[in-house]
Amino acid sequence: MRNDAKKLLEEIRNLASTVGKNITILSLCGTHENTISKYGIRQIVPSCIKLVPGPGCPVCVINDEEIARFLYFIENFDGIVTCFGDVSQLKYHGISLATAGGSKIKIVYSIFDAVKIAEKNKSKDIVHIAVGFETTLPSTAIAILEAPSNFYVFNAHRFFIPAIPALLSSTKRKVDALICPGHVSAITGIRPYRSILRRFPLPMVVSGFEALDVLESVKIVLDLLVEGETDVINQYGRVVRENGNVEAKKLIRMVFGSCDCEWRGLGKIKNSKPTIKKKWEDRDAEKVFEKIFQKFEFREDPAKKLCRCGDVLLANITPEDCPLFGRVCSPSNPVGPCMVSIEGACRIWCDSLDGGHLREHSEREREW
Repeated sequence: MRNDAKKLLEEIRNLASTVGKNITILSLCGTHENTISKYGIRQIVPSCIKLVPGPGCPVCVINDEEIARFLYFIENFDGIVTCFGDVSQLKYHGISLATAGGSKIKIVYSIFDAVKIAEKNKSKDIVHIAVGFETTLPSTAIAILEAPSNFYVFNAHRFFIPAIPALLSSTKRKVDALICPGHVSAITGIRPYRSILRRFPLPMVVSGFEALDVLESVKIVLDLLVEGETDVINQYGRVVRENGNVEAKKLIRMVFGSCDCEWRGLGKIKNSKPTIKKKWEDRDAEKVFEKIFQKFEFREDPAKKLCRCGDVLLANITPEDCPLFGRVCSPSNPVGPCMVSIEGACRIWCDSLDGGHLREHSEREREW
């Protein structure tokens, strides 16, 4: 790996000097940002290359009203609520879902763990808060189709692809290229990016998640910039195909429709929320338990007035530009969702600054 990395870095430095200008590459996946931070890639590429995180975290893009609805539901629901660990730490008016739910909240690693809880507790209603992009939608679809009658889904999924043009239209930052998410692309395939390319002609690379994958993706971007070309390149060919996962997409189309949806920072994005179709709305928690929400009222959380998660997701700022970062807001006391999720840029940056990643950075810089 060391020799491969050295060769790629040498090529990147030569290409960067040929391009001869500052280059901003926006990464669209939290796992890419984790790789970039963990391996010190931001520190070892030429300073003219800016690697900037975007909205690549499904927990981070959930808006405050949705979080308030989660919390209100949990407080008024007589059953078991399951969710992923990072979702349980989302806060509204200083109260996390885990705190509000107490023993009725169960942390699961997949929706199928939640289904098993429903099978073992047939006298109770089980509601799973489903969060994720296209990557986790097929699993949710299977659960809806096959789960027992006491299992329901509180749907907070997003389609990620529609967010890309919304981001490029909204960010104040000049973006020269995109590193596109490998996990999402494994489901969607490459084709959706080609339609985005027609509207936003800039280099796009679908990348894997190893350090060498990211370095190679940066090199591919620079190759395209040197040649003056705009294209979609699939660096992650060992996993991602042109048409994606055809069977998974069939499942998604079978169970879900779509509607417009509000994203944190990005505003309302057309057809960006998967909606459970009428045929399966008896699995839709918000429909089945709609009476719970009759007295729901959303009030802005004053603690979040200084939170800049929306600007981080828009790539207008980096996490350390937020006045709360590492001070009021930390992994042990997250204010905004970008500090909650392990795929959130603020959480990744804070973990790096805590020292673990920084020690790795210095070691890798000496090696590379």
